[in-house]
Amino acid sequence: MQHALSHPERRVRVDSPEAVPFLLVPEPILPGIDHPCRIPVKNVEEAEFLAAVLQQHCGLYLGARASEYRELADWADTTPVGVSVGQSWRKEPLEHLSELLSRVPVRNPVSEGRQWFEAGESQAMERIASVLVHKRDPANVLLANACRVGALQQYNAFTDSPEFVFDHPSDHVQGMLLTEIARQACIAVVHQVGLPLGWIVVLTRLSLDFQRFVRSDAPMVVRAFTSFRLPEWEGPVRSDGRRNRSWVFVQVWQQGNCCFSGHITGVSAKGPS
Repeated sequence: MQHALSHPERRVRVDSPEAVPFLLVPEPILPGIDHPCRIPVKNVEEAEFLAAVLQQHCGLYLGARASEYRELADWADTTPVGVSVGQSWRKEPLEHLSELLSRVPVRNPVSEGRQWFEAGESQAMERIASVLVHKRDPANVLLANACRVGALQQYNAFTDSPEFVFDHPSDHVQGMLLTEIARQACIAVVHQVGLPLGWIVVLTRLSLDFQRFVRSDAPMVVRAFTSFRLPEWEGPVRSDGRRNRSWVFVQVWQQGNCCFSGHITGVSAKGPS
């Protein structure tokens, strides 16, 4: 599949399904589109958010039925890819944010080969830098194999840490460890989209929604999207010491299922000199 190059002048609407790794498609015409990563959208609000998440990797396809979706067509034809690049996502999270992000395939052409998805695969687990999660000891870093898909960060995760000692063995990952995975993903994603190293992140809210147990013997994929800053074509954020409020949404996937999700808010500020 030939994908369009990342370029800020390209508009969101594409003429061919093969142009992009992720294809946004109105729900009614979805069955007639052949694409490995089709993502249904119902309206401009959903398409706008998913385009902000997937950035240069996505496009909206309407084909011969563009006249039936004039609002979507007008939006996509006038919106450059990465319209919010270099800025924060200033809107509040959509109420169905978890369901919306769940439409984006976890295993996809962008992250394929860089992450571990199934038991038995030989992908190496390479921890991210400890400074990204504010840890002194690299052994306490739980995230590995970082891969950015537009503005969406994906990681694999370790299921044990010397920081956590439990009084009995378990065949699933304990909630305290999963909470720490979510916390580390929150801090890492904010740094990886522009927060300078050395700044602090003070969490002000942590809300987790558990749907199923996370097994300790199967690979995990952690996904994180932050309102702080989208991927940059321009320079880094200014390090002027101002406080920046932001939110992060985290999901943990295993064997094709979303096991839990989290909504985290925080304040970032320049750390002590």
